[in-house]
Amino acid sequence: MSVVRDGEGDQATMHVQSGVAAPKKAKAARTPDPTRFSPTDLGAWGFLLPFLAAYALFMLYPVGQALVMGFFDWDFLDITRRQWAGWDNYRRMFWGTEMTWSVDHLVVLRVIGLALLIPLARSWRKGSLPRASIATLAIMLVAIFGVILGIHPGEGGRWFDSQFWLSFGNTLLFVAMSTPAIVGTGLALALALNRPSRLTGLLRAMFFAPYVLSVAVMTLIWAFMLNPSLGLVGLVGDWFGATPINLLNSSTWAMSAIVLATLWWTVGFNLVLFLAGLQDIDVQQYEAASLDGANAWQKFRHVTVPGLRRTIRLVVVLQVIYSFQIFGQVFIMTRGGPDGATRVLIQHIFERGFRDFELGYASAMSVFLFIVIILVSVVQFMFLGGEEDEA
Repeated sequence: MSVVRDGEGDQATMHVQSGVAAPKKAKAARTPDPTRFSPTDLGAWGFLLPFLAAYALFMLYPVGQALVMGFFDWDFLDITRRQWAGWDNYRRMFWGTEMTWSVDHLVVLRVIGLALLIPLARSWRKGSLPRASIATLAIMLVAIFGVILGIHPGEGGRWFDSQFWLSFGNTLLFVAMSTPAIVGTGLALALALNRPSRLTGLLRAMFFAPYVLSVAVMTLIWAFMLNPSLGLVGLVGDWFGATPINLLNSSTWAMSAIVLATLWWTVGFNLVLFLAGLQDIDVQQYEAASLDGANAWQKFRHVTVPGLRRTIRLVVVLQVIYSFQIFGQVFIMTRGGPDGATRVLIQHIFERGFRDFELGYASAMSVFLFIVIILVSVVQFMFLGGEEDEA
Protein backbone atom coordinates (compact mmCIF):
# COMPACT_ATOMS: atom_id res chain seq x y z
CA MET A 1 0.00 0.00 0.00
CA SER A 2 1.33 3.43 -0.86
CA VAL A 3 0.19 6.98 -0.51
CA VAL A 4 0.50 9.31 -3.48
CA ARG A 5 0.07 13.04 -3.15
CA ASP A 6 -1.15 14.93 -6.17
CA GLY A 7 -1.08 18.67 -6.05
CA GLU A 8 -2.40 21.43 -8.27
CA GLY A 9 -2.14 24.94 -6.99
CA ASP A 10 -2.99 25.13 -3.30
CA GLN A 11 -5.14 21.99 -3.35
CA ALA A 12 -3.89 18.48 -2.77
CA THR A 13 -5.54 15.11 -2.99
CA MET A 14 -4.49 11.98 -1.09
CA HIS A 15 -4.94 8.63 -2.88
CA VAL A 16 -4.55 5.32 -1.10
CA GLN A 17 -3.15 2.78 -3.52
CA SER A 18 -3.12 -0.94 -2.98
CA GLY A 19 -3.14 -3.99 -5.08
CA VAL A 20 -6.71 -3.19 -6.16
CA ALA A 21 -7.46 0.06 -7.91
CA ALA A 22 -9.98 2.28 -6.15
CA PRO A 23 -13.23 2.53 -8.09
CA LYS A 24 -14.06 5.85 -9.63
CA LYS A 25 -17.19 7.64 -8.53
CA ALA A 26 -19.96 7.40 -11.08
CA LYS A 27 -21.66 10.59 -12.07
CA ALA A 28 -25.12 10.94 -10.52
CA ALA A 29 -27.87 10.42 -13.08
CA ARG A 30 -29.71 13.61 -13.75
CA THR A 31 -33.44 13.10 -13.31
CA PRO A 32 -35.53 15.14 -15.71
CA ASP A 33 -37.88 17.70 -14.21
CA PRO A 34 -41.45 16.70 -15.18
CA THR A 35 -42.66 20.29 -14.81
CA ARG A 36 -40.10 21.61 -17.29
CA PHE A 37 -41.14 21.90 -20.91
CA SER A 38 -39.14 19.77 -23.30
CA PRO A 39 -39.00 19.91 -27.12
CA THR A 40 -40.16 16.31 -27.15
CA ASP A 41 -43.47 17.49 -25.68
CA LEU A 42 -44.28 19.25 -28.94
CA GLY A 43 -45.16 15.94 -30.55
CA ALA A 44 -47.61 15.08 -27.76
CA TRP A 45 -49.25 18.51 -27.99
CA GLY A 46 -49.43 18.13 -31.74
CA PHE A 47 -51.59 15.03 -31.31
CA LEU A 48 -53.68 16.61 -28.54
CA LEU A 49 -54.41 19.98 -30.14
CA PRO A 50 -56.93 18.75 -32.78
CA PHE A 51 -58.98 17.04 -30.09
CA LEU A 52 -58.71 19.98 -27.68
CA ALA A 53 -59.75 22.39 -30.43
CA ALA A 54 -62.79 20.27 -31.35
CA TYR A 55 -63.69 19.80 -27.67
CA ALA A 56 -63.47 23.53 -26.98
CA LEU A 57 -65.49 24.38 -30.10
CA PHE A 58 -68.28 21.82 -29.78
CA MET A 59 -68.42 21.26 -25.99
CA LEU A 60 -66.98 24.10 -23.93
CA TYR A 61 -68.20 26.94 -26.15
CA PRO A 62 -71.86 25.76 -26.21
CA VAL A 63 -71.83 25.34 -22.42
CA GLY A 64 -70.40 28.82 -21.97
CA GLN A 65 -72.90 30.21 -24.49
CA ALA A 66 -75.78 28.60 -22.60
CA LEU A 67 -74.55 30.12 -19.33
CA VAL A 68 -74.51 33.56 -20.93
CA MET A 69 -77.86 33.17 -22.71
CA GLY A 70 -79.54 32.20 -19.44
CA PHE A 71 -79.17 35.80 -18.26
CA PHE A 72 -80.76 37.34 -21.37
CA ASP A 73 -84.17 37.60 -22.95
CA TRP A 74 -82.94 36.10 -26.23
CA ASP A 75 -85.16 35.93 -29.32
CA PHE A 76 -84.68 32.81 -31.46
CA LEU A 77 -85.94 34.50 -34.65
CA ASP A 78 -83.50 37.40 -34.31
CA ILE A 79 -80.45 36.51 -32.24
CA THR A 80 -79.22 40.11 -32.42
CA ARG A 81 -82.25 41.12 -30.35
CA ARG A 82 -81.36 40.33 -26.79
CA GLN A 83 -82.07 42.13 -23.58
CA TRP A 84 -80.38 41.69 -20.22
CA ALA A 85 -82.73 39.82 -17.88
CA GLY A 86 -80.44 39.06 -14.96
CA TRP A 87 -81.86 36.33 -12.73
CA ASP A 88 -85.41 36.66 -14.11
CA ASN A 89 -85.22 33.40 -16.06
CA TYR A 90 -84.12 31.49 -12.96
CA ARG A 91 -86.73 33.27 -10.84
CA ARG A 92 -89.38 32.25 -13.34
CA MET A 93 -88.14 28.69 -13.19
CA PHE A 94 -88.02 28.24 -9.40
CA TRP A 95 -90.48 30.75 -7.98
CA GLY A 96 -94.12 31.82 -8.06
CA THR A 97 -96.68 34.04 -6.36
CA GLU A 98 -97.73 33.87 -2.70
CA MET A 99 -94.82 31.55 -1.90
CA THR A 100 -94.72 29.94 1.54
CA TRP A 101 -93.09 27.07 3.44
CA SER A 102 -94.86 24.36 5.38
CA VAL A 103 -93.88 21.14 7.09
CA ASP A 104 -96.63 19.00 5.58
CA HIS A 105 -95.94 19.84 1.92
CA LEU A 106 -94.88 16.66 0.05
CA VAL A 107 -94.53 15.09 3.48
CA VAL A 108 -94.24 11.47 2.26
CA LEU A 109 -91.47 12.22 -0.22
CA ARG A 110 -89.62 14.37 2.30
CA VAL A 111 -89.80 11.73 5.02
CA ILE A 112 -88.44 9.11 2.60
CA GLY A 113 -85.59 11.43 1.65
CA LEU A 114 -84.73 12.31 5.25
CA ALA A 115 -84.85 8.61 6.17
CA LEU A 116 -81.70 8.20 4.08
CA LEU A 117 -79.89 9.92 6.95
CA ILE A 118 -80.21 6.69 8.97
CA PRO A 119 -77.92 4.54 6.78
CA LEU A 120 -75.57 7.53 6.54
CA ALA A 121 -75.35 7.64 10.34
CA ARG A 122 -74.55 3.92 10.42
CA SER A 123 -71.85 4.37 7.80
CA TRP A 124 -70.42 7.22 9.89
CA ARG A 125 -70.16 4.96 12.95
CA LYS A 126 -68.72 2.02 11.04
CA GLY A 127 -66.34 4.16 9.01
CA SER A 128 -67.29 2.30 5.82
CA LEU A 129 -67.37 5.55 3.82
CA PRO A 130 -65.26 8.71 3.97
CA ARG A 131 -66.69 11.04 6.58
CA ALA A 132 -66.35 14.05 4.29
CA SER A 133 -68.57 12.31 1.72
CA ILE A 134 -71.14 11.38 4.37
CA ALA A 135 -71.26 14.94 5.71
CA THR A 136 -71.64 16.36 2.19
CA LEU A 137 -74.55 14.08 1.33
CA ALA A 138 -76.21 14.66 4.73
CA ILE A 139 -76.14 18.43 4.15
CA MET A 140 -77.60 17.94 0.65
CA LEU A 141 -80.40 15.70 1.97
CA VAL A 142 -81.36 18.15 4.72
CA ALA A 143 -81.25 21.10 2.30
CA ILE A 144 -83.36 19.38 -0.38
CA PHE A 145 -85.86 17.33 1.63
CA GLY A 146 -85.90 19.36 4.82
CA VAL A 147 -86.00 22.88 3.36
CA ILE A 148 -86.39 23.22 -0.41
CA LEU A 149 -89.27 20.76 -0.91
CA GLY A 150 -91.24 22.56 1.80
CA ILE A 151 -91.49 25.71 -0.35
CA HIS A 152 -94.68 26.02 -2.42
CA PRO A 153 -97.30 28.58 -3.49
CA GLY A 154 -99.72 29.48 -0.76
CA GLU A 155 -103.50 29.86 -1.01
CA GLY A 156 -104.35 31.68 -4.23
CA GLY A 157 -100.73 31.49 -5.43
CA ARG A 158 -99.17 29.59 -8.31
CA TRP A 159 -95.82 28.66 -9.80
CA PHE A 160 -94.56 30.93 -12.55
CA ASP A 161 -93.91 27.80 -14.64
CA SER A 162 -95.82 24.80 -13.34
CA GLN A 163 -94.88 22.82 -16.46
CA PHE A 164 -91.22 23.02 -15.42
CA TRP A 165 -91.88 21.23 -12.13
CA LEU A 166 -94.16 18.68 -13.81
CA SER A 167 -91.50 17.93 -16.42
CA PHE A 168 -88.68 17.75 -13.89
CA GLY A 169 -90.71 15.44 -11.66
CA ASN A 170 -91.45 13.10 -14.57
CA THR A 171 -87.75 13.10 -15.46
CA LEU A 172 -86.83 12.08 -11.93
CA LEU A 173 -89.51 9.37 -12.07
CA PHE A 174 -88.09 7.99 -15.30
CA VAL A 175 -84.56 7.97 -13.83
CA ALA A 176 -85.79 6.15 -10.71
CA MET A 177 -87.71 3.56 -12.76
CA SER A 178 -85.30 2.97 -15.63
CA THR A 179 -81.89 2.91 -13.92
CA PRO A 180 -82.43 -0.11 -11.61
CA ALA A 181 -84.34 -1.99 -14.33
CA ILE A 182 -81.78 -1.48 -17.12
CA VAL A 183 -78.69 -1.94 -14.94
CA GLY A 184 -80.13 -5.00 -13.18
CA THR A 185 -81.27 -6.62 -16.42
CA GLY A 186 -77.92 -5.98 -18.06
CA LEU A 187 -76.09 -7.59 -15.13
CA ALA A 188 -78.44 -10.61 -15.09
CA LEU A 189 -78.01 -11.18 -18.82
CA ALA A 190 -74.23 -10.84 -18.53
CA LEU A 191 -74.12 -13.45 -15.77
CA ALA A 192 -76.26 -15.82 -17.86
CA LEU A 193 -74.21 -15.34 -21.05
CA ASN A 194 -70.73 -15.34 -19.51
CA ARG A 195 -69.79 -18.76 -20.89
CA PRO A 196 -68.12 -19.83 -24.14
CA SER A 197 -70.48 -21.44 -26.64
CA ARG A 198 -71.95 -20.73 -30.06
CA LEU A 199 -75.42 -20.22 -28.61
CA THR A 200 -74.28 -17.60 -26.10
CA GLY A 201 -72.43 -15.75 -28.88
CA LEU A 202 -75.63 -15.62 -30.90
CA LEU A 203 -77.64 -14.48 -27.89
CA ARG A 204 -75.12 -11.74 -27.12
CA ALA A 205 -75.48 -10.43 -30.68
CA MET A 206 -79.29 -10.61 -30.46
CA PHE A 207 -79.44 -8.63 -27.21
CA PHE A 208 -76.99 -6.01 -28.49
CA ALA A 209 -78.64 -5.63 -31.92
CA PRO A 210 -81.43 -3.21 -30.80
CA TYR A 211 -78.80 -0.77 -29.54
CA VAL A 212 -77.66 0.01 -33.09
CA LEU A 213 -81.16 1.17 -34.06
CA SER A 214 -81.97 4.87 -34.08
CA VAL A 215 -84.43 6.21 -31.54
CA ALA A 216 -86.98 6.86 -34.32
CA VAL A 217 -86.92 3.25 -35.52
CA MET A 218 -87.07 1.90 -31.98
CA THR A 219 -90.03 4.04 -30.97
CA LEU A 220 -91.97 3.22 -34.14
CA ILE A 221 -91.46 -0.50 -33.47
CA TRP A 222 -92.76 -0.20 -29.92
CA ALA A 223 -95.59 2.16 -30.83
CA PHE A 224 -96.79 -0.50 -33.27
CA MET A 225 -96.31 -3.35 -30.77
CA LEU A 226 -98.25 -1.48 -28.06
CA ASN A 227 -101.10 -0.56 -30.40
CA PRO A 228 -104.20 -2.18 -28.86
CA SER A 229 -105.78 -2.89 -32.25
CA LEU A 230 -102.87 -3.99 -34.46
CA GLY A 231 -99.91 -4.71 -32.19
CA LEU A 232 -98.74 -7.52 -29.97
CA VAL A 233 -100.72 -6.22 -27.01
CA GLY A 234 -103.97 -6.50 -28.93
CA LEU A 235 -103.07 -9.99 -30.18
CA VAL A 236 -102.30 -11.27 -26.66
CA GLY A 237 -105.50 -9.69 -25.40
CA ASP A 238 -107.51 -11.52 -28.05
CA TRP A 239 -105.89 -14.83 -27.07
CA PHE A 240 -107.01 -14.47 -23.46
CA GLY A 241 -110.33 -12.83 -24.26
CA ALA A 242 -109.39 -9.60 -22.49
CA THR A 243 -109.84 -6.06 -23.63
CA PRO A 244 -106.38 -4.71 -24.52
CA ILE A 245 -105.25 -1.56 -22.75
CA ASN A 246 -103.89 1.37 -24.73
CA LEU A 247 -100.76 1.68 -22.62
CA LEU A 248 -99.47 4.79 -24.35
CA ASN A 249 -102.77 6.57 -23.74
CA SER A 250 -102.95 5.65 -20.05
CA SER A 251 -101.61 8.08 -17.47
CA THR A 252 -100.90 5.06 -15.23
CA TRP A 253 -98.99 2.87 -17.69
CA ALA A 254 -97.52 5.26 -20.28
CA MET A 255 -94.29 5.90 -18.36
CA SER A 256 -93.85 2.18 -17.69
CA ALA A 257 -94.26 1.46 -21.40
CA ILE A 258 -91.55 4.00 -22.24
CA VAL A 259 -89.24 2.45 -19.63
CA LEU A 260 -89.86 -1.00 -21.16
CA ALA A 261 -89.05 0.25 -24.66
CA THR A 262 -85.91 1.99 -23.39
CA LEU A 263 -84.80 -1.18 -21.60
CA TRP A 264 -85.18 -3.25 -24.79
CA TRP A 265 -83.24 -0.61 -26.72
CA THR A 266 -80.29 0.09 -24.38
CA VAL A 267 -79.75 -3.01 -22.24
CA GLY A 268 -77.36 -4.48 -24.83
CA PHE A 269 -74.80 -1.75 -24.17
CA ASN A 270 -74.78 -2.49 -20.43
CA LEU A 271 -74.59 -6.20 -21.24
CA VAL A 272 -71.33 -5.67 -23.16
CA LEU A 273 -69.81 -3.61 -20.34
CA PHE A 274 -70.72 -6.18 -17.70
CA LEU A 275 -69.39 -9.05 -19.86
CA ALA A 276 -66.07 -7.24 -20.16
CA GLY A 277 -65.97 -6.79 -16.39
CA LEU A 278 -66.83 -10.43 -15.70
CA GLN A 279 -64.10 -11.69 -18.00
CA ASP A 280 -61.63 -9.56 -16.05
CA ILE A 281 -62.27 -11.53 -12.84
CA ASP A 282 -59.73 -14.28 -12.17
CA VAL A 283 -61.35 -17.74 -12.41
CA GLN A 284 -59.12 -18.94 -9.57
CA GLN A 285 -61.12 -16.78 -7.16
CA TYR A 286 -64.24 -18.82 -7.94
CA GLU A 287 -62.27 -22.06 -7.56
CA ALA A 288 -60.96 -20.95 -4.17
CA ALA A 289 -64.49 -20.00 -3.10
CA SER A 290 -65.77 -23.43 -4.16
CA LEU A 291 -63.03 -25.13 -2.11
CA ASP A 292 -64.17 -23.06 0.88
CA GLY A 293 -67.73 -24.35 0.40
CA ALA A 294 -69.29 -21.14 -0.93
CA ASN A 295 -72.61 -21.44 -2.71
CA ALA A 296 -73.69 -19.52 -5.82
CA TRP A 297 -75.04 -16.53 -3.88
CA GLN A 298 -71.92 -16.27 -1.73
CA LYS A 299 -69.71 -16.37 -4.85
CA PHE A 300 -71.79 -13.62 -6.41
CA ARG A 301 -71.69 -11.47 -3.29
CA HIS A 302 -68.05 -11.92 -2.29
CA VAL A 303 -66.35 -12.51 -5.65
CA THR A 304 -68.46 -11.18 -8.52
CA VAL A 305 -69.69 -7.92 -6.98
CA PRO A 306 -66.26 -6.80 -5.67
CA GLY A 307 -64.73 -7.70 -9.03
CA LEU A 308 -67.38 -5.68 -10.87
CA ARG A 309 -67.29 -2.67 -8.55
CA ARG A 310 -65.69 -0.32 -11.06
CA THR A 311 -67.87 -1.60 -13.91
CA ILE A 312 -71.03 -1.18 -11.83
CA ARG A 313 -70.04 2.38 -10.99
CA LEU A 314 -69.40 3.18 -14.66
CA VAL A 315 -72.67 1.62 -15.83
CA VAL A 316 -74.79 3.30 -13.15
CA VAL A 317 -73.28 6.74 -13.77
CA LEU A 318 -73.70 6.48 -17.54
CA GLN A 319 -77.24 5.13 -17.22
CA VAL A 320 -78.33 7.95 -14.91
CA ILE A 321 -76.87 10.55 -17.28
CA TYR A 322 -78.65 8.98 -20.27
CA SER A 323 -81.93 8.74 -18.36
CA PHE A 324 -81.84 12.41 -17.38
CA GLN A 325 -81.51 13.26 -21.08
CA ILE A 326 -84.53 11.25 -22.24
CA PHE A 327 -86.41 12.96 -25.04
CA GLY A 328 -86.79 10.99 -28.29
CA GLN A 329 -88.84 8.10 -26.88
CA VAL A 330 -91.31 10.43 -25.18
CA PHE A 331 -91.58 12.91 -28.04
CA ILE A 332 -92.34 10.25 -30.66
CA MET A 333 -94.41 7.78 -28.63
CA THR A 334 -96.59 10.02 -26.43
CA ARG A 335 -95.72 13.69 -27.11
CA GLY A 336 -95.59 14.06 -23.32
CA GLY A 337 -99.15 12.84 -22.79
CA PRO A 338 -101.58 11.80 -21.67
CA ASP A 339 -102.25 14.90 -19.56
CA GLY A 340 -98.53 15.53 -19.13
CA ALA A 341 -97.90 12.13 -17.51
CA THR A 342 -94.76 11.53 -19.61
CA ARG A 343 -93.68 15.10 -20.25
CA VAL A 344 -89.94 15.35 -19.47
CA LEU A 345 -87.60 18.27 -18.95
CA ILE A 346 -85.77 18.06 -22.29
CA GLN A 347 -89.14 18.24 -24.06
CA HIS A 348 -90.05 21.33 -22.03
CA ILE A 349 -86.69 22.92 -22.91
CA PHE A 350 -87.19 22.05 -26.59
CA GLU A 351 -90.67 23.56 -26.70
CA ARG A 352 -89.67 26.74 -24.91
CA GLY A 353 -86.64 27.25 -27.13
CA PHE A 354 -87.84 26.15 -30.58
CA ARG A 355 -91.61 26.52 -30.36
CA ASP A 356 -91.96 29.61 -28.18
CA PHE A 357 -88.57 31.07 -29.30
CA GLU A 358 -87.49 31.77 -25.69
CA LEU A 359 -83.82 30.83 -26.00
CA GLY A 360 -82.82 32.60 -22.79
CA TYR A 361 -85.30 30.71 -20.63
CA ALA A 362 -84.55 27.42 -22.40
CA SER A 363 -80.82 27.96 -21.78
CA ALA A 364 -81.44 28.62 -18.09
CA MET A 365 -83.32 25.32 -17.79
CA SER A 366 -80.52 23.56 -19.67
CA VAL A 367 -77.97 24.93 -17.22
CA PHE A 368 -80.12 23.71 -14.32
CA LEU A 369 -80.31 20.21 -15.81
CA PHE A 370 -76.56 20.24 -16.44
CA ILE A 371 -75.87 21.13 -12.79
CA VAL A 372 -78.26 18.41 -11.56
CA ILE A 373 -76.51 15.78 -13.69
CA ILE A 374 -73.10 16.91 -12.43
CA LEU A 375 -74.20 16.79 -8.79
CA VAL A 376 -75.82 13.37 -9.13
CA SER A 377 -72.73 12.01 -10.90
CA VAL A 378 -70.41 13.37 -8.20
CA VAL A 379 -72.55 11.79 -5.47
CA GLN A 380 -72.48 8.46 -7.30
CA PHE A 381 -68.70 8.57 -7.66
CA MET A 382 -68.41 9.36 -3.95
CA PHE A 383 -70.62 6.52 -2.74
CA LEU A 384 -70.12 3.88 -5.42
CA GLY A 385 -66.36 4.01 -4.99
CA GLY A 386 -64.81 0.86 -3.69
CA GLU A 387 -61.97 -0.22 -1.50
CA GLU A 388 -59.76 -0.43 -4.57
CA ASP A 389 -59.77 3.37 -4.71
CA GLU A 390 -58.14 3.50 -1.31
CA ALA A 391 -55.48 0.95 -2.17
